[in-house]
Amino acid sequence: MGKLFFASFVMLFAETMAIRWLGIEIPVIRAFPNLILMLAFIGASAGIAQPAQKVSPLKVSLAIACLVLSVVLVPLTPLCQVSLRIGDGNSPLSVAQGLALILLNSFSVLYLFKQVGAWVGAEFKDRPPLAAYSVNLLGSLAGVAAFALCSWLRCPPYIWLVVVAVSIYAYNRSLRLLALFVPLIVAAFFACQNAYWSPYGKLEVLNFNVPADSVFGKGNYMLFCNNLYFHSAIHVPTKEEFARRPSDAPAVGVAGGAAQAAAAAHEKNGNKQNDDHLLAHSYRWHGIPYRMAQHHDDILVLGAGSGNDTAFGLKEARHLNKIDAVEIDPVIGYFGQTVHPDKPYIDPKVNLIVNDARWHLHDTDKKYDMILFADLDPGATLNTASFMRVDNYVYTLESLKSAYACLKPDGVMSLAFATGADHPVTVRLYNTIKAATGEDPVVLVDRSYESCMFLLGPGLRKDKAAFDARLKECLAYDTELSLWSPNDEQRKVRIATDDWPFLYLQFDAVGMVLYSVVLAVIIFLPVPFLFKAEKVSLLAPQSFSMFVLGEAFMLMETKCCTELSLQFGNTWVVSSVVIFSFLTLSFLANLLVLRLDDRRLHSLMPAVYGLLTLVLLLNFFLSAQAIALPAAGAKAITTFISCLPVFFGGIIFSSHFKRATDPNMALAANLLGVTFGGLLENLCVVGGVKSLSLISLLLYLLSALPLLRKGAVSAEVADAKP
Repeated sequence: MGKLFFASFVMLFAETMAIRWLGIEIPVIRAFPNLILMLAFIGASAGIAQPAQKVSPLKVSLAIACLVLSVVLVPLTPLCQVSLRIGDGNSPLSVAQGLALILLNSFSVLYLFKQVGAWVGAEFKDRPPLAAYSVNLLGSLAGVAAFALCSWLRCPPYIWLVVVAVSIYAYNRSLRLLALFVPLIVAAFFACQNAYWSPYGKLEVLNFNVPADSVFGKGNYMLFCNNLYFHSAIHVPTKEEFARRPSDAPAVGVAGGAAQAAAAAHEKNGNKQNDDHLLAHSYRWHGIPYRMAQHHDDILVLGAGSGNDTAFGLKEARHLNKIDAVEIDPVIGYFGQTVHPDKPYIDPKVNLIVNDARWHLHDTDKKYDMILFADLDPGATLNTASFMRVDNYVYTLESLKSAYACLKPDGVMSLAFATGADHPVTVRLYNTIKAATGEDPVVLVDRSYESCMFLLGPGLRKDKAAFDARLKECLAYDTELSLWSPNDEQRKVRIATDDWPFLYLQFDAVGMVLYSVVLAVIIFLPVPFLFKAEKVSLLAPQSFSMFVLGEAFMLMETKCCTELSLQFGNTWVVSSVVIFSFLTLSFLANLLVLRLDDRRLHSLMPAVYGLLTLVLLLNFFLSAQAIALPAAGAKAITTFISCLPVFFGGIIFSSHFKRATDPNMALAANLLGVTFGGLLENLCVVGGVKSLSLISLLLYLLSALPLLRKGAVSAEVADAKP
């Protein structure tokens, strides 16, 4: 069983590594949610179904060579900027390059995971299925824990690859196969130079190029996250110093995104330019909330980043008491203490909170004069996000209500975002703010830099004459600013909520066709070829049940991760604990089924299906806000209800697996179901995240159909007789 443990460890660890690493180094892959996960499971499924295949060193070498070229070349070339969105500065050639990258890496992932799956399948062959499955789950649990440890230690990818290579050697003792990983490890090592690796991604610091006599001095930098521009960190001069600065020429020639991003791209590709005017724009922009608010005693900055907004607060705020700076990434927070030219996070008036913004809003009882959503989500997401869906729970109705409730009676809230006037995201933000607060926000847009800022709060209405005067002064101070409001048609755009958190959602016919064709080629087309010898077996009743159980598990995992992240914070620690908990519940369910004889298990199944139905319906109708208990009690109940379906689903899975005549094919069908469950997730765009509970329920009930067949039931009862 030891070899099965190592094979299972490799599969889970390598899957998690591939999802993170390829999504980081090849941003265009993020246009397809769950793509790497689906490819890994398709490959593993095919390997488990066909465990007799031998390793082909040539094919492994070609697959690894493709990954080497991708992770080394893409971050160093304009390929890291390619997008599948035609328009917005993206040419058809850029789209073609993006598709080529996706296809090459997809088939590499398919082949490599097919080999790993073959190792797992070989160890399942001729073993008691439930005992083997227990070891498989233990290996998977170890893989989750190992990757969580790597994240905690902030290890770069070449360390991840070393873990995979050593684990593969522990499985098969093949130095030849181990040697094939050396080029990939070496490539990853050199690709990681001058980069910091946090639990959330790859971070790179690149200096701005400014004249020696600039009022901003030295040490100003741009932060790249996952090879794309994220934000800037600049020295904050005094008002008097900035006033002595020469006037800027108008910003022209910037299309398809923020000027900062354009400058960052130039810098990263080695093209020096005078970036002093970009720093001046950032200075004016970050100062707007402080000029518009009347009081600055207590300030909350959400998505504080490297500390720009905090640095402005320290310089501009009158009678400052405390700034709570919330930043989810510990490495970026560290930059604000050590790398930022003003090092704002070491000031005694600043309280750096490394946590999720929603978690802080839910749990704080403090009131603030100012709350700043500080460009909390990078504008680069717009070009790498899928037009189908990207979850964003910071700018939902519930999040904005929580923030608004934290304002003092004369407090002001601001939201800055990297989109301009009439952009669909700007419109959705406006409508969501209106629904959450009941007031129309004041919207300032900068068309030259494609930016917008929303200002709202009781402090703006309390003394309207004073606010109008400050607004007039602000518009005069920065002549690139103008006011914006949506038209009647734009006011009908759907708002973002916790159940429908798709801030970036933009349907278009071209995107739909492109998305569908790519998925058909990458996901659907390989399946009949990979399973060409086992097509008939995959349609057998036992395979059908395992397939729909895989789909249901994937949907429940997505929904539970979402709900528990909202309850406890969307941090990497919470995500790791949630996945670990799911595998643990599956392991406990499997142990229970192992202890039951066939007769008792058969008689128990109607109750299990009934309890699962009840819990999934509760999942759909119940929320923490609807429970009349203190916050801690409500969270405990919703957490219990969210996770319970995984346990009942595990019992159903193990009961089907126990009676499987071909365990390898049953497990392969289950993993293939997980793959297609990743596609079904997109249905939440129509019905919301909670609708996944009902879809999961339907799938779980479908898994019972083979049991209801008269012949199957009679056979089981007969087998159960002593």
